[in-house]
Amino acid sequence: MTTQPHRITASPDAILVLVVLVIFADMMIYGLLIPVFPQYAPRLGVDESVIGVVFGVYAVMLLLFSIPMGLLSDRVGRRPLIVVGMLLLALATALFGFSTTVTHLIIARAVQGVSAAATWSAGLALLADTCDPSRLGEKMGIALSAVGLGTVLGPVVGGLLFEYLGYTATFLFPAVLVASIGLAVLAVPVRTCSRDRSPMLPRGALFPLAACAAAVIAVSGTYGIVDPYLPVYLHTAFSASPATIGLVFAVLAVAAILAQPVAGRVYDRYGGSRYLIGGGLFFSGIATLAAMQAPTLALVAVAVFMLGVTLSCALVPVMPILAGIYRDHGSQGAAYGIYNTLYSVGLAAGPFAGAALSGRWPLPAIFLLQAGLLGIMGVLGWLAIERLHWR
Repeated sequence: MTTQPHRITASPDAILVLVVLVIFADMMIYGLLIPVFPQYAPRLGVDESVIGVVFGVYAVMLLLFSIPMGLLSDRVGRRPLIVVGMLLLALATALFGFSTTVTHLIIARAVQGVSAAATWSAGLALLADTCDPSRLGEKMGIALSAVGLGTVLGPVVGGLLFEYLGYTATFLFPAVLVASIGLAVLAVPVRTCSRDRSPMLPRGALFPLAACAAAVIAVSGTYGIVDPYLPVYLHTAFSASPATIGLVFAVLAVAAILAQPVAGRVYDRYGGSRYLIGGGLFFSGIATLAAMQAPTLALVAVAVFMLGVTLSCALVPVMPILAGIYRDHGSQGAAYGIYNTLYSVGLAAGPFAGAALSGRWPLPAIFLLQAGLLGIMGVLGWLAIERLHWR
């Protein structure tokens, strides 16, 4: 027998702030290691290439644990999973500070991946539970903007702390901050109850879920190619310095921060999922093509900004659509566990696909292939959404 949920006493805006803080903290900690590890690797006696393994462990854990954590949040409630996830993140961050071997770093990154699976799945599900469905797109867009903000600030904070306070303090101060956020969650009056087991695949949901999966993987797969290979292209084609490359990626993050709430607001008010998802994917291909054809670094940055906007337009509407598929089944945790899993698949597949092709093709050809795939996915997405009659 299904127990009716208790009334949520915290306001939806308070819940939004909570979820934004949780997601921002996770992404900031994720980025702390980026500027620190190349300086610290020699002390561990390892090559800097090991960073690929350390970062990859996070994606693997997120892939493996997102759906189980989402389902668990459906059973025990959102807040316990968020609190446990934040405390695990604090533990993982402290472990980084005291790591003396690569094994310690890998263990810390694995714990961080599990914590992200818990906080993301439960946090996004809590937002879907408490938000008016007519405003869910905008709220999800704001929550996802925290990803871009954390991505930008994480390496900056990590670099400054490392330079002035040393390796251990770089992670201990953020660990205390994250633990404080986790404990603060206990003060938020969110009352949820356990639910009966809900179906992972509701009746008639196969085709809609496949369409959502294609859109999410197309977006995250693009990031999976851009993140490791665009810096190499910029250095090869324009002799760009690390600082300049960082500025180009900051442009990408700022574009997402600005575009995601707007895309969500547009979807809430007018619908237009064909234009946002199908058009977003298609024009992401155009932006990728433009980046490869740009004769100057400044024009590449303009194309990268366009790419951040169009990818955001394609991704944000999927969030309320997934919520709608699972809303009647009381399983928002499963919905966002699936979302995290799909995003992880694309994020992991992109680098591997690029690595498989890089030995045969030059980097511009790989990006042009991705541009073509995005264009095709945009057209197919448009046709699929027409068939599904999404708003």
